[in-house]
Formats: sequence, C-alpha cells, structure tokens
Amino acid sequence: MQLTFTSSARLLALVSLVVLGACDKKKNGVDPSAPILYGMSWAVDGQQVSNNSGYTISNGMLMLTSVVKASNGTDVSTLTISVPAATGIYDLGVAVPGKSYTATYQTYSNGVSTTYTANNTTRTGSGLVTVSTLGTEDIIGSFEFTGVSGTGAAATSKAVTYGKFSIRR
Repeated sequence: MQLTFTSSARLLALVSLVVLGACDKKKNGVDPSAPILYGMSWAVDGQQVSNNSGYTISNGMLMLTSVVKASNGTDVSTLTISVPAATGIYDLGVAVPGKSYTATYQTYSNGVSTTYTANNTTRTGSGLVTVSTLGTEDIIGSFEFTGVSGTGAAATSKAVTYGKFSIRR
C-alpha cells in the first residue's frame, strides 16, 4: 500500500512543525532570540523590559545605561553596565587584577531605593556581559546577571536575564 500526501496536507505538516518548533524557545514568556531595535531589553522577575539607552566611552570603559519610569510616574528602575570598551566576554564573578566589570539594577519604589550589583572586583553577584560588536556605527551585545543587595543574612538578590543591547553610535 502506497501512502501519498496532497500539497495541502504537506503544507499543513510544514506549518505545524514550524509553529511547534517555535513554541519551546520561550521561557517565562520571554523569547531570548527575539531581535531588539536600538536600545536595551531584559527580563527581571519574569517581566520583559525594553527601553531606550545611552552609552559613554571614557578611559577605555564602556558604560551603558537605561532608565525606566513606571506607569505611576514616580517609581523608577535603572540598569547600568560598565565593561572595557572592547569586544569580548566579561565575567562579573571572576576577579581579574586591575580590571573592574559591573552590572547594576536599581529600583526606586515608594520612596525606597534598592541596588542589586554584580561586580568582579568585590565578587558580589555573578553573570556575563558580552560585547559582540563595538564598531564605528553600532554597539551590540548581551548580558545576564544576578545582582546582590546588602550583605550577610540580610542580602537579597535579583536575576536580570535575556539582556540585549543594540546602540547606534
């Protein structure tokens, strides 16, 4: 017995494979492969954030900053990354003599400011920052980190995941 498929059955099978293949790429509603336009995007506490950003290059260091104002008009969160102004992968949890890499997520809510930091010098928190392109036109890369606020038993942490930056120079 020979089995044959009509062109519409083939098309339906192909579409099903594409749709099912795309479904498992998301984790907690965030698609880590989704491109961003110029700016920064990341997820914190399962919430996707996307915003404009700025950069500064000074003394061989690249500093990226994004400030997000909440819809209530008073709460603010800030994400700042400081790494060498060169392509590479920067480990926020490993000490490198004479080098300091930092990622910070700061919240200001109901009059209280909390800063979560990952820094290789103090070995606070952990994570990676990748600068894949540092060209004359674009700065492109990715990041993930777990920042720590406080010390000892009072310390709390916050994970910033699926971070991307794409900045037009």
